[in-house]
Amino acid sequence: MFALVTGGQGFIGSHLCERLIAAGHQVRVLARPSSDLAYLQGCPVEMVRGDLTGDGALEQAVAGVDWVFHLAGALKGFREADLLRVNRDGTRRLTEACTAHASGLTRFVLVSSLAAAGPSPGGCIATPEKTPPQPLTWYGKSKREAEVVVQNSGLPYTILRPPIVFGPRDRDVFSYFQIAKAGALPIPGWKDRCYSLVFAPDLADGILQAAQAAEAASETINLTGPEVVTWSELGQKISAALGVRGRVLRLPEFAIQTAGRIADLTARLRGKPQIFSSQKVIEMLAPAWVASPDKAGRLLGWSAPTPLDEALALTVRWYRDHGWL
Repeated sequence: MFALVTGGQGFIGSHLCERLIAAGHQVRVLARPSSDLAYLQGCPVEMVRGDLTGDGALEQAVAGVDWVFHLAGALKGFREADLLRVNRDGTRRLTEACTAHASGLTRFVLVSSLAAAGPSPGGCIATPEKTPPQPLTWYGKSKREAEVVVQNSGLPYTILRPPIVFGPRDRDVFSYFQIAKAGALPIPGWKDRCYSLVFAPDLADGILQAAQAAEAASETINLTGPEVVTWSELGQKISAALGVRGRVLRLPEFAIQTAGRIADLTARLRGKPQIFSSQKVIEMLAPAWVASPDKAGRLLGWSAPTPLDEALALTVRWYRDHGWL
């Protein structure tokens, strides 16, 4: 099969490209002209330089493909409109290009986010699958809007919602590995919140299986590991993988909220939005982010095969081998 991967040069996208190539598929990547292609070195992919703004590259990118895996998007911005412009409007341009120029398309796979569904009610209980989405943040709302665009596109689609994704090449959760290495395990608030996670190579396998499974057509599916942990449990597991002792530091919610507002101001002064912001604080202080893997098991026959402790150890090894830790 011939697959287009938008954002294939990124953290998750590069794992997917490797998985597709290993399975014998032809891969084309749409990446911005400024994107770093280091993670694709040695991968026999066809490269199209462009973005989702409708600069003419989309028609070239989708021409003749059988599958589209849409991973490109914006995680941060100064305003909600910044994320909507990329995540909603960019997705609309891509689906329109597929309608006009990809007549042989058999599946459009949107890699969305658990943020589009919204948080779970608390504890370690997953939100029921049919619960209407209730996104909290600009990012979550923009990803939900992208889902609606795909659902209304007339294309054969599958929507996937991963939770926290970690693994080799990740820079977001990596910051917690750095803090844990120093012996500190900061925990937001005074109560433990529960989280689902998924290891990036496992996620890549699930994404590919979603494109191939007839039962996944027109479905929205969580792709998550089976283990649910509190933030303090995750911190202790990361410390164990690092071979250090971690000390839990409870951070008052008002302190985290203040830090988020300061981060907003600093980012504006620098002219560059950052991952940590008041929007990220909203996610951090939500009751829980727990997803059920049951539907992926039923429709895809997929379950994340790598136990959490092993996945964390593999991640630490990669960080050390590449001089990150």
